[in-house]
Amino acid sequence: MPKLFSNLDLNGATPPRVRPTLGEWGPLQVPTTRQKRRMRIWVGLALLGAMTAVFLLGWYVYHAMTGSWGFGIGS
Repeated sequence: MPKLFSNLDLNGATPPRVRPTLGEWGPLQVPTTRQKRRMRIWVGLALLGAMTAVFLLGWYVYHAMTGSWGFGIGS
């Protein structure tokens, strides 16, 4: 028989030591939606920066090994 209401216990089988402490209005020390959104932006920028650095390093190594800048530059 299907349940009429969903289980409102969001912790489920999570051990008590990792559950957030509950305050008067909800969990304490849990990141807000605004903080999560900001972190997603920072992670995206960090990933873009890391990918750019890896690309430039590879381009530099290619130039050091072949003497050509690649992409038809300097030929």
